[in-house]
Amino acid sequence: MCVTVGIPRALAYYDYYSLWEVFFSSLGIKPVISPPTNQAILNEGVRRAVDGTCLPVKIFYGHVQWLIEAGVDHLFLPRIVSVAPREYICPKFMGLPDMMTAVFRAGPRAWCPTIDLNRSVEYVYGQIEELGRTLGYSSRDTHLALQEGLKAQSQTESYLQAGYWPTQDPQCPWEQPIKRDVDAQPGYEPFSFPDLCIGLLGHSYLIYDEFANMQIVARLRAMGAEIRTVDMLSQARLEARAEQWPKRMFWTSGRRILGAASEYMEVPVAGIVYITAFGCGTDSLTAELVERTIRRQSKIPQLILNLDEHTGEAGVVTRLEAFVDMLRWRQSR
Repeated sequence: MCVTVGIPRALAYYDYYSLWEVFFSSLGIKPVISPPTNQAILNEGVRRAVDGTCLPVKIFYGHVQWLIEAGVDHLFLPRIVSVAPREYICPKFMGLPDMMTAVFRAGPRAWCPTIDLNRSVEYVYGQIEELGRTLGYSSRDTHLALQEGLKAQSQTESYLQAGYWPTQDPQCPWEQPIKRDVDAQPGYEPFSFPDLCIGLLGHSYLIYDEFANMQIVARLRAMGAEIRTVDMLSQARLEARAEQWPKRMFWTSGRRILGAASEYMEVPVAGIVYITAFGCGTDSLTAELVERTIRRQSKIPQLILNLDEHTGEAGVVTRLEAFVDMLRWRQSR
């Protein structure tokens, strides 16, 4: 019988799902992904998380519970500390393995390799090879599987930069860009900006989780807007833009968001929507920096949406409609 490993569809999953799924599949381990977030998963996460936990982490609890009930053999809960030198991830990512094992004491065994590129690339490779040895695979087999995963990750990033949008349909995982100048193939430039283009800033686990963000992307598209995300800009471009800030941002997600904000001020976009979760420590600084800088250096309108499990859908829809109406009024003048 094939060994199964459960991967929660939350938090870092939206950044590295291609890498993880292909890595385990190449080793002959069946990855089991929890379903898209729904009300039952959120309710379960809210019930188990402590007060003051941000919405994305509460959702993570719910996805882990779903995987346990599904009967997976193991859970994949990497301890992500740093994914780039001199940068760090949100502290909650670092503590996820401890938080989950403390709450789900009777759950399946969790695989928790430490991802910390502040130490070295060799350290991370060693962590993955140790995981492979624990599972009974040679260093060579583990290394080859990791290379396959990295190739898949690179391809995913290329599609995102070319304007494709990830879907939740396994039969059709990519949605073609609505408007583009060239075929979205690796190496091509992103498609052009339409008349009403909105820059969407925020963490990937809020932008791509349709339940958590109350289908903000679909609603904006229905209003005739095209969406540009942080992931649609190349890493080199984001780095160049982020270097323009007077002080280096040491949170990886915050650095990428600041780089995208600088890019959108020069392109420019018609407006910027920033999605954040109530209680997010990194966004409490990043969102403030973005708001102040854009207000001082440009005339681009901004909308900040702060979400949690109590946020009303009607209020979100009303604010989006008013924001788009205001953008079109500005364009008409």
